[in-house]
Amino acid sequence: MNRPDQRIPPRVATQRGMSLFPALVFLLVLTMLGIAALGSSAMQERMAGNAKDMNVAFQAAEAGLRDAEADIDTNITLATVFTSACTNGLCTPPSEWASPSSTDISKLIDWSNTGLTRAYGAHTGAAAFPVVAAQPVYVIELVSVLPPSTGGSVGIGIAPAGTGGRVYRVTVLATGARAETRTILQSSYIVRKS
Repeated sequence: MNRPDQRIPPRVATQRGMSLFPALVFLLVLTMLGIAALGSSAMQERMAGNAKDMNVAFQAAEAGLRDAEADIDTNITLATVFTSACTNGLCTPPSEWASPSSTDISKLIDWSNTGLTRAYGAHTGAAAFPVVAAQPVYVIELVSVLPPSTGGSVGIGIAPAGTGGRVYRVTVLATGARAETRTILQSSYIVRKS
């Protein structure tokens, strides 16, 4: 029984999924931003790890230089033999070899050959350097012999130069916590004989 005077209200339009599409696009954009932020964060973490490893390798190389200087002071005498074969890590400069070369010794030496290098702490008793893939190794070159000085400036509190001495060049190869991280340092060390 319908009443003829009662009107049926017009139908309310139902949603047909138009808001679903913008919501999915918005979620997709948020997902892409999250993935980009995660990738950037991972890249920064790797960069920080590499910087730390380079610092460890540099510190190990510095310790290797100090160890080589102590080795020179303690074990190297005027009778010590330096050869172009770099026997036991004691070398003459490549410019004085039978086939002279201007290439730096760090590129000419086989760092993996223990007969051509000196190991960190082996000649000085220094404790092993922690957290490195391998202990630093070095070579010592006898660069030149200094002549006795004939005169020179005299300063207050400065002793006059002695009877000459020797100039050594130390080249060190050190690694970080990973074997791929390598640092080579070089220094000149002068020993004056009085």
